[in-house]
Amino acid sequence: MVDYRERKELFFSNLNGTNLYEVGSVMINTCATYFLCQILKSFISLSNIKKFSINNFLFENFLIIIPLIFICTILSSLSYLFHFILWSIGFLIYFTKTNSTIKSIQINNNKSYSYIIELFRGQILISTCISILAVDFSIYPRRYAKTENYGYSIMDLGVGLFAIAHGTVSSEVRNKQTNFKELFLENLILFLLGLIRFISIKYFSYIEHISEYGIHWNFFLTLCFMKLIGHCLLKITKNILLLIILILIFHEFILLKYFQYDNYLILSNNLRKNFFDANREGIFSLGGYVCLYLIGISLGKFIINNEYKQKFQQIGITCFILMIILCTISYNPSRKLCNLSYISSTTGLACMCLGCFSIIQWLLLRKGYLTESILIKNVNQKSLDTFLLANVLTGIVNLNINTIDTSKFISLFIIIIYMFIVTIYSYFSPSLIKLIMKNLK
Repeated sequence: MVDYRERKELFFSNLNGTNLYEVGSVMINTCATYFLCQILKSFISLSNIKKFSINNFLFENFLIIIPLIFICTILSSLSYLFHFILWSIGFLIYFTKTNSTIKSIQINNNKSYSYIIELFRGQILISTCISILAVDFSIYPRRYAKTENYGYSIMDLGVGLFAIAHGTVSSEVRNKQTNFKELFLENLILFLLGLIRFISIKYFSYIEHISEYGIHWNFFLTLCFMKLIGHCLLKITKNILLLIILILIFHEFILLKYFQYDNYLILSNNLRKNFFDANREGIFSLGGYVCLYLIGISLGKFIINNEYKQKFQQIGITCFILMIILCTISYNPSRKLCNLSYISSTTGLACMCLGCFSIIQWLLLRKGYLTESILIKNVNQKSLDTFLLANVLTGIVNLNINTIDTSKFISLFIIIIYMFIVTIYSYFSPSLIKLIMKNLK
């Protein structure tokens, strides 16, 4: 067991990631799978394929979930070719078939809701759920796993995209007044989940990579304090752009550069003498995550305002221009530091996905095709439940299986079954966390 623990720790150590182009290529598949799914759904005459049903669940799983699993595992070396094939099939059908006979064009008349954000957030969560288990198997490319200090990877940028996705559905974006009790309950649940995760890891002697967040810290706690700090800052001023600039200046140029906290966070031989030392990665990266959260709020406001006015092309063009600028200035990102380069590359990828989903919406609506994916909608609405279930199942698998020595076939089978269970819950079950919060209110 000691030998396995050492091997597992080495399995996650000293990784350098890949390049930004490959990460973008993998992420664009989330858009391609959705586009192909909606195109095919509009022409297949299978019973209840367009409604909430078993057939719809299986169909969307096959076209949205399975391809993303394959692209993160056995087909990872073909990511560029894979999304080219998906887009080609989708556009071939789109331009050769006549307009849909459905004609039930879903115009969004809700000023506080966005189909584009729903798709972005849902697909980010699906990709995250796939990766948090798949990364424990050798079938998952090491270049996709979290980097040790600097570099681009699917999981590194996925964490940042998750933070942005949280911002896009915040109460500030939806113009919803949140009282102190609601804010307290929402963050209390995240804090308790973080505490439960820490206790569970220690109780089961679960193998973890301490340099990710620290000894006691984890991503649930980052989400909790990120949302809490972001909400408090917006009580001081509603000028989001000013807040983003001030936080970036403080975090990047004062904390990391002037006080040289980048060396403090990166050098692994620093002793973990107290609580701050023990959790330095989680605590000192908070400024960057708050910045990403506020960027998510800003993007959410822009998307909702323009989607309501049906300005899909304007959204797409603006997002793609931002993507080019932000990805160009990214040069040495670090998830551990959550530095300016990490923030710019993550925001650039978010803009790419949002821009792509907006153009897809425009294309589908032009021909009267269905735009709603019931699976993605349900994953999005039960996001915290889905993420929690994925973490629990990942823990169960790791406690019972030697993941790094499992064959490719068995690994792939386990990941597919795992995602099938996660999506069954998301699709058919009510949100338990929302029920708990409703009763507490």
